[in-house]
Formats: sequence, C-alpha cells, structure tokens
Amino acid sequence: MKTIQAILLLSLVFTSVPALAQKKIIDPSIYNDWKKIGDLQLSPDGKYSAYTIKPHRGDGFLFIINNETGKKDSVARGVEPQFSGTSNFLAFKITPGFDTLRKCELNKTPKDKWPKDSLGIWLIAKDSLVKIAKVKEFKVSAESDWLAYLSTTNELPKGYLSKKELKAEAKLAKKKGPVKSDGKVLGVWNPVGKTTYYRNVNQFDITKNGAYVSYIEHQKFKKDSVRLNILSTADKKTWRTPNRFTELSQVNFGTSNKYLVGLYSTDTTEEKRWSGFLLDCTSDTWTVFADTAGRFETNRTVSNHAKPKLSPDESYIQFGVWNAPKKDFKDTLTEAEKVKVDVWHWQDGRIQPQQLSQLKRDQNKSNAYIYTLSDNKTVQIGRDSLELQFPSKATNRYVLAINDEKHKGENWRVPLPANYYRVDLSSGNVLPLRDETVFDVALSPSGRYFVYYNEITQQWYSMNVDVEIESCLTCSVKTNWWEDLNGSPTIPTPMGIVGWTGNETGVLVQAEHDIWYYDYKSTRLTSVTQRLRERDADTNYRYWLTNFVTDSSLFYPDNLCLTQFNQQTKATNIYRVSGSFPNLSYTLIAGSNHSYVGLKRAKNAQTILFQRHSNAEYPDAYISMKPGAPEKQISVTNPQQSEYNWSTVELINWTSYDGLALQGLVYKPENFDANKEYPLLVYFYEMYSDEIHNHYAPKPTASIIFPTEYASAGYVVFIPDIRYKIGHPGNGAYDCIMSGTDAVLRKYSNIDPKRLGLQGQSWGGYQTAQLITMTDRYAAAMAGAPVSNMFSAYGGIRWGSGLSRQFQYEHQQSRIGKNIWEAPELYMENSPLFQLPKVKTPLLIMHNDKDGAVPWYQGIELYMGLRRLQKPVWLLNYNSEDHNLMRNANRIDLSIRMRQYFDYYLLGAPMPVWLKEGVPAVDKGEKFGLETID
Repeated sequence: MKTIQAILLLSLVFTSVPALAQKKIIDPSIYNDWKKIGDLQLSPDGKYSAYTIKPHRGDGFLFIINNETGKKDSVARGVEPQFSGTSNFLAFKITPGFDTLRKCELNKTPKDKWPKDSLGIWLIAKDSLVKIAKVKEFKVSAESDWLAYLSTTNELPKGYLSKKELKAEAKLAKKKGPVKSDGKVLGVWNPVGKTTYYRNVNQFDITKNGAYVSYIEHQKFKKDSVRLNILSTADKKTWRTPNRFTELSQVNFGTSNKYLVGLYSTDTTEEKRWSGFLLDCTSDTWTVFADTAGRFETNRTVSNHAKPKLSPDESYIQFGVWNAPKKDFKDTLTEAEKVKVDVWHWQDGRIQPQQLSQLKRDQNKSNAYIYTLSDNKTVQIGRDSLELQFPSKATNRYVLAINDEKHKGENWRVPLPANYYRVDLSSGNVLPLRDETVFDVALSPSGRYFVYYNEITQQWYSMNVDVEIESCLTCSVKTNWWEDLNGSPTIPTPMGIVGWTGNETGVLVQAEHDIWYYDYKSTRLTSVTQRLRERDADTNYRYWLTNFVTDSSLFYPDNLCLTQFNQQTKATNIYRVSGSFPNLSYTLIAGSNHSYVGLKRAKNAQTILFQRHSNAEYPDAYISMKPGAPEKQISVTNPQQSEYNWSTVELINWTSYDGLALQGLVYKPENFDANKEYPLLVYFYEMYSDEIHNHYAPKPTASIIFPTEYASAGYVVFIPDIRYKIGHPGNGAYDCIMSGTDAVLRKYSNIDPKRLGLQGQSWGGYQTAQLITMTDRYAAAMAGAPVSNMFSAYGGIRWGSGLSRQFQYEHQQSRIGKNIWEAPELYMENSPLFQLPKVKTPLLIMHNDKDGAVPWYQGIELYMGLRRLQKPVWLLNYNSEDHNLMRNANRIDLSIRMRQYFDYYLLGAPMPVWLKEGVPAVDKGEKFGLETID
C-alpha cells in the first residue's frame, strides 16, 4: 500500500495512463505551480499598467509595465497596487511572505507578533522603489500625488522629533503621565517634501485632490476619547474639533474636496445616541445637521448604521433615523430560566428562517432623512413601507421608491409584484408611479422619465412624470425584448434598460439580438447595432455596452465600448464607439475566437486594458493604446503550460430525440489519437456552449470537474446544452444528454461506449441522480449537492437566505410549474428517490452539512436509499462547508477523490482505500484512505 504521505507529496500515480514522451499530464500535484493574474490597474495617463501574478499557494510578484516601450519591473510579494492621480507613482503593499506567516500560524505565535506588511511606492520617473515598514493600510488621492498611510505601531520614526521636542514630551509625560491610546501613527507622504506624522490615529481619509486629510485621534482617559483633525496638505496646518467625543463614526468626504460628514456621540453608555455633523474644510465651519434635540419623534435618534452621505453635487446629506437604543438593564434571569422560541405564523410576510437570516439588517434598519445645505432643512423621505433606491452615479431631486409589502408573504411566487413611487427629496412628497409591477423599473437621472416593462404586452413603456404622458418605447419594432426562459415556468424576463443618453434625449433598450435607441423628441426607435449585422444578416449576435465613465449614469458615445458576440461561432469583437445617437461609428479594437473581460479605459487617455482568453490561452492582460491600434499582450502568466498535454475544444451540433437543434462542447487531449480508445466523461448544468472560450487553468475544485485536467489525463469530456420542458425537467435532461452522448459516439468511433461517466453539481447534481434512474448506460456518476426528493425539497428551506424553496419548483429552475397538491405525479416523476431500484450505476455524492442552497438531507436521502438497496454509493460531507467548497485543503481533497473515483471506474486505475473500505470515524483526521490498493 502506498502511504498517505506519498500520495500528498506526489499526488496520484495514474498507472493506467501511459507517460507522455513529450508533455506532462495535469494532476493535483501541479496545482501549486499554476499562477493567477489579478489586481489589474491602468494609470490615469494610460502609459503604465500594473498587475499581480500569484501562485495557487505561495508568494507572487507585482509587475509594473511601460505600455509604450514594454519595459517591465517587478516587486516580490507586492499586492493591491494603486496609481496616483497624476500617474507619478504606484503604491502597493508588500506582504511578509507565505512561508513566514505559515510558520507563525504553525507555531501559534500571537497575531500581534507576526511580521507586518510594508508599503511600497514605485516612483515612475525615477524608476526606483521606496519602502515603508509596518503599514496597516494606505489611501491614494485620486487626482494628486498625496498619499496617507496608517502604521501598525504608535512609534514615530527615529529622528523625526528634535531633541527639544523629545525633552518637552518627556516633561509633559512626567507631569500628566504617558498618553495611552489604541491609535497608530499616520503618515502623510508626497514624492516632493518631507513626510509628516501624527500619533494616536485610528481612522483616516483623504480627499480626491489630496488637499485635506481627516484623521481621528484616540486617547484613553477615564473613558475613551476621540477628536477629529483636518490637515491641510498645502500648509500642514491642522484644524481640530474643540471638544472631544466618546466616539466618531462613518466619517467621509464629499465629492468636491470641501465637505466632510460623519457622526459623533458624547454618551458614555454602551448604547450610544448619535448626532450628525457637516464640516466645511475651507472655512473650518462645523454644523450639527442632526441630533435628538426635538428634531425627531419621541424615542427616535440618528442611526450609526446608516452612513451619512453627501449627494454627488453636495446639495443634500442623506442619513438615517431609527428607534433610540434601549438603556442597559440588569438581567434578572439565569440562562436556564430564559425561554428561546421562534414562533412561525402562517401570515408572516417573511418566514422565521428568513427573518432570522436578515435579523441584523432589520435591527439596524432606519428611515431615510435628507438635510439640505442651502436652507438647513431636514425632511423625512423614507417610511417603513418604502425602500428608497438612491442613485450612486448621479444627482437629482428625485429618487425611486418601492413598496413590496402586499405580496411579501407569497414567497412561492416569483417575480413578486410591487408598487413604485417617485420621492421628492426637497419636500418628502411621494408620487405614485405604477402599482403591481413585476419587473425592475428605471427612473431617469433628472426624475423626469419613468420606464417600466409590461409583462402582459411584453413591451417597454416610458412615462413623462411631470406631464403624465405615457408612450410605448418598443411597440413599433417586432423583436424579442425578453430573455430565453429555457423551460422555466415563469413570466419572460426583459433584457433590460441600458441607460439614458446625454441630457436625457433618449433611452437605450436591450433586445435579444440588438441595442435600440428611443429618441424622446422624434419618438423614433432605431437600432444602434444594426449596421454591424448588415453584412451577416443571418447570424444572431448579442451586444453589451460598457460605460467607461463609472461615476455617470448617462451614456455619451465617446465614453463607450461595444462588445459583439456571435451566437453561432462564439467569436467576440470589441469596438470603440464614436459619433452621436443613433448614428454611431465603430472602430474595432480586438476580435477573434476569444472571450474579452475586464475592460478598463485610462481616465485621461484612450488606452484600454482588458484580458483575453480561450481554452488554450490563459486570460492574460492586453492593451490598445489608441483607436485603430492593435491589441498588445503585456503579461505572460503561465509559460509552463506549453510543457503539458492540454486540451482542445470543438463545438458540435446535433438534433435531440425530440427534434431540438442543440450545441455542445467536446474536449479532447491535445495528443488525441484516432486509433486509441478513450472514456467519455459528461459534465452539464444548463446551457454551456457559449462558454467555449473558458480557460480552465489547473486548480483545486470547489465541486465540479475541469475538462482540461481530465482531457490531459486521457478522457474525452462532453458538455451538452440542455433544453427543458415545463413539468418534465428530468426528461428534458435525459433527451439532451443521451442524444448528445449518441452524437459524440457517432463522431468519435474510438470512444469506448462502456466507459461513460456523468458529473454535475447542484442542479447538475440533481440531473445526474435523475439520469442514473433512467438509464444504465453510464459506468460511474458523481452528484454534488443533489436534490433527490422533490416533495421534501419543495417544503425545505434555503438555509443561506432563509427562503422557502417552493418558488424554485413552481416558477424557476426546478421547472415543475405547479405545487405538490396540483401535480404530485410530476414531483414523483422528477424525484430520483422513487426510482432508485432501477439504478445500476455507482454513485459518488458530495453534500456538505452547511449547504445554504440545497438542504444536505437531500444528499442523505439519496445515500440512505441506495445504501438500503445495497447499491454502491459514497457520500462526502466536508464539515462546515457550504454548497461549494471554500477551504483550499478540502478542495484539494475533493479533486483527488474525484480523479481517483473516475480513474478507477473509467480508466481501470487501482482502487483507493476510501473507495474500497471507507474511512472509520475513529480514524478521521489521521487517515484519509487516499492510498491505492496494489
């Protein structure tokens, strides 16, 4: 028997897979060699890029790229890069190192003794690095070269204070005692000039232009005491509040670099009352805009759980008011005398598990108020029954509000109707807009236009709220404005509103295959993407617009990028946009059989940064410097890929048993040999063919197989698209998966029809369990988090959210379309549990005891049923794990076990001990059974 240590060090020995002379096989032993790119940043002037490349386990590098010359610099263990607003430097953290921190954890070293992060500052013009030790956090101003950071200690750098200053401090400490504080040293840095330091700081912020730094100074007297300070970086002068407070909270700057808002309390009790303040940094004017002195109803006070925020134009402050916290009282009951019970009432709007899941939110809920700076007026705009939707990207006098209380108790029904309103922030007046509206709506930035989708006519409508005139935006064009339901028994969901064009001259509406522009003046609806389709009219495309100006909800052509996706070939094009609506012009940035993600444009230049990937290409970073310029690769994350037997992927088409045209993906080994036999492993969820350009870098799995790893090891992997039928999801899956398997076997005669496997997770886990009750065609199956009994699952709870699961069966993914009393025969038909005597396929199940989506007793019912019938079944329960695995150690373990399982049944590899004998509870944590039986 091989030892567990050998298994973990060398991973798996796949004796049934011959060694490749040229290329290596992917297996769990090489996961740590594979790296991941992240933290992609583009300098505001577009001349530099930055990103990190990290291994799965261990230390990585930060790279700084000159986009014009290609020159590359790197810093070991650099993370969280951020360019200065003027593009003069790049700031980042430098971590102590993976092995160093791991050793501290193993040795149980107290956290305060662990090595600390450093701050790195790369001076671009000087091509040099500045390091500052022991830094907890840093912030870079978005429009200047100022940077502020908080140290992990409260000790000033040696030599910062003069001998005279040190002597004065010592004298004061002798007289009043040493200053006690939980704060740390704040450093305020600029490439030019001397760094200034401030002790006893526990919070800080910096304005966008770097003109001001706010910091909260903490000292301990008889009680904790804090004071707010405002540093002017221009002259190093500091203004501070004349009074000390017991606590300051939610302090933040507005957009103009002039105002600061926050909350303060002078209470010494644990449950504090709060007041809101506004500080004009240019004049040091302090205004209390909200307190409890007669401003609100009895027992109502400012909430410290609702962050006070200045509107983008700084005309008003939004803040929250809630019930005053109860005073501390003495507990007169012992724990044994206290009653702990949840009372479930049949008329509860939200069932108890959902209430408990949202308890913290409910306890901290407040009503929204507005304080207007121009007239010092306070207006209540929020009510308990209204949920306000404040815009994050624009300022207007109006906001949208929703009331969904009427149907909240109908949690078996989705989507739920709601009533919508326009709230006037200047007066608090509430104007009804539309009742019983099912789908999301939109209010234009000015509040003039209200747009909604009518689920009955399946058209978009717009209402000019001020004059109460309504018009149909989309009735003049016959096209699909809704998404493909794929058999879901629900109302078709609209594709959505893209946004409003500049000055609200029109609105952009997403259709299934185009984007349309409705002009309010001419009332004309025009496609803005039609011209890109004219030369290929028979091809279906999908389009997305990206607005590079992230702080604006208005769409201007010069700030846009268009993505075009070919639904037949799966190719993608990326275009720069110019012109005016609706007559837009497009300049191709990049286009190929790849996916493009993470598009960013430099703030002050035309440079665009993005990632491009395919099955064979890792999602490395690319740039396009200007319109018409070709894409240029600026990162190489995994050059070692060329050493491995990778996968190839092809798109196949076939017709299902019911005559449906379907597509699927077939992954083969790079060294595929038409004269050699291969097993076929089928993975599925719903529709997957559009993901043909996904790149599957080797890594531990959270729940599913990765096709490239299995293809590398000698499998052919098939991922079919699945089309469903309302009331018969199991039959729909059978029809598509089985007919797809037939199509693959017809195309590749060297696939062994006796060595077929199935694997799916969640909804795919259900389909796996159902399929093996309908056919004995497959030699092995693995189901992750499967539903086995739709009757008990229908009445179950999604414990992660506390929601009832009934809506899933009546209206969503489970696709029954009726409740269990209306159609018990459908629940019976689609429940694997009731057909288990027919099962002849060995089944491996993973279902974890903290699954928040599918109750884990569903996996237990499946396991217990098969066990009772004495059919081969195994259940993996990763303790305290959710629907998908989160802990890296567990992911590696599952990766190994799934490979061992399928290799045994489909490749003829040796059987591992856990598969033969299991792992007794008394051996848990000491023995894992991963060694194979010779």
